[in-house]
Amino acid sequence: MFKDGFTNKLYMELKNYWLVWSIAFVVFLLFSLYIYENRSTFIVPREIEHTVMNQKKSEMTIGEITGDMEITQSFVAEQNQFMRIKIPFGTYNRQLQGNFGFELIDVESDEVIFTRDLPLNELQDGLDHNIDFPVIRNARGKEFEFTITGQGLDPGKTATIWRSSKDDYMQGKLIINGRDMQSDLRFKVMDVETKPLLSKQKFMMIGISILLFFLLSVVVLRIFKDKLHKAFLITAIPIGLAMVLIIPPFDQLDELEHYYRAFEVSEGKFINQQTEQGLGNFIPASLVETVYDVRYIHQSGYKYSIVKEAFQNKLNPEDRQFLRNYASSYPPLIYVPQALGMMLGRLIFDSPLMMMFLGRLINFVAYIAIVYAALKVVPVKKNLFYLFALLPMSIIHAASLSADGITNAMALLFVAYILKLAYGKVDKITKRHLIILIGIGLFVTLSKIVYIPMLLLFLLIPLKKFTNKKDYLKKFLIVFVGCLIPFIIWNLMNLSNMSVPDLRGNPGVSPKEQVMFVLLHPIFYIKTLFVTLFSLGPSQLVAMIGKVATNYQYPAPSIIIYTFLFMMLLFGLINDENDLKMQGRRMDRGILVFILLAVMLLIYTALYVGYNTVGNPVIYGIQGRYFVPIAILFFLSISNYQIINKNKDINLLIQTIIHCCMYALLFTYLVNING
Repeated sequence: MFKDGFTNKLYMELKNYWLVWSIAFVVFLLFSLYIYENRSTFIVPREIEHTVMNQKKSEMTIGEITGDMEITQSFVAEQNQFMRIKIPFGTYNRQLQGNFGFELIDVESDEVIFTRDLPLNELQDGLDHNIDFPVIRNARGKEFEFTITGQGLDPGKTATIWRSSKDDYMQGKLIINGRDMQSDLRFKVMDVETKPLLSKQKFMMIGISILLFFLLSVVVLRIFKDKLHKAFLITAIPIGLAMVLIIPPFDQLDELEHYYRAFEVSEGKFINQQTEQGLGNFIPASLVETVYDVRYIHQSGYKYSIVKEAFQNKLNPEDRQFLRNYASSYPPLIYVPQALGMMLGRLIFDSPLMMMFLGRLINFVAYIAIVYAALKVVPVKKNLFYLFALLPMSIIHAASLSADGITNAMALLFVAYILKLAYGKVDKITKRHLIILIGIGLFVTLSKIVYIPMLLLFLLIPLKKFTNKKDYLKKFLIVFVGCLIPFIIWNLMNLSNMSVPDLRGNPGVSPKEQVMFVLLHPIFYIKTLFVTLFSLGPSQLVAMIGKVATNYQYPAPSIIIYTFLFMMLLFGLINDENDLKMQGRRMDRGILVFILLAVMLLIYTALYVGYNTVGNPVIYGIQGRYFVPIAILFFLSISNYQIINKNKDINLLIQTIIHCCMYALLFTYLVNING
């Protein structure tokens, strides 16, 4: 029937892989519809802000603005026109009512340009509040001033504003109740233009390019269907690189703290110093200024013009300010990739924002390299490891400055290498194997104390791969001690920093009193563990996969999260013929479960002691991402060796489904970030 060789080959390809191509085609159509339906996000005109004047340094507030206060701030416009002033107010999340009075004056003509009441219930704590007025033209070089009054508000029912120190004084004056404060308020003056992000032609070209790239990558997956480590690269690299670029600066979980920590490491400042201001380090003020410029640009869509302006900020390393960074308690080892990126940005571009993006990029490259190695060496359960390698939470963290990206990658590599030694083609455990295990294990144990029980995975290696029981014990101790000694040394060096509790969440935290409470009330604490597990466990599970992997602004679609969960359960349960190597010893399942429960207990206890008030009946502060390094142990432990998959083409099916999920995640983020 099919005489032409190419046509016959195409027919056989479609016949054998009709399900794969059907999934790809359906997803292609859905992507097309999704892009079309959300075209307004990109082609409908929107507000584009440009900075006219910016006073960004700030350490102190002026106190509560009450009825007897009048605050006047003058400034000189640096551009020709403006129509918005942005001021961050401190409300302390109180339920406030009443108004501030606002008045804008042209100083030269003494003309009142604009007056308005600012309702306190519209203010958000710490976030910029927009005050809009008719556009002011020909403003460059002219002096203006605005006045804020409390309109009879009582203490405890009002808000405050930040002001700078005397050293930060610029072209203007801050006068409070007639007194010159020799400083300034924290505020921005903005010009606003209205235009779309993309023209219709550019939007169509970009949309078609993304769709064609998606289809092409699905075809390429067919070539590497039996080489999961290479298939991983085809999906992970474009998705991760896109995440590096599109997620707004410092919009990743804790990325702000990791930014400061990576810079400290790039300068060789591995531990906090004891200074007159307290425990911390002196970092360039330009880093803090850059953070203030761009940190909250996601509130009403990505403000590309603000980011573009922030690239012009220079590092100026001589001008420094004191910073107490809670991430400074983390060891420098897990910040090596980010620090390298920041060093590169410092040397070549002299730009704090470019340092951030290069730190993200090299952190992602490090994740890709480590996970590629894990997928290549693991001898069993390759599909399960492939799923964890592309876990949305892991990919998104890898595309940030977070140390969790390296921790997750190294934990996956550690488990993979242990399985290679236990079930792979390794006859005897040699010194080389021990050195590699210690090298990988260092990253796991140093990252967080709670992951130390993962070293017990060494017990999965059969006794027959050692000379005798004495050799087994000796080599186990070498690995255990080899990973623990650097951990102990680091914590002794960092003892003063660790002794300061993290008061950002709950000011009443007292680790010492909480430990005593747990020891004196063990039954209550056990009950607290179960209450937390059953009440918060389901939300932590979906969060671990990546339901909210950024600063709680861009939730992933539920269909993606539950597809990953279903696939992980499926490939945890079923096995291929190669996976049957794991069924030899019954105790292995017990080892996996014990390590999993031990780490979970340590995570819960660490958060209970370090984050919750004494005797709290529920453990708050636990995030699903903390369980990523150990979650694979659960899915390894549920294997049913009676269920065997003999269809070798299933690799392509799982690769295509996950590939579609990751592109769906990327498209969703693009719309949410710009929406």
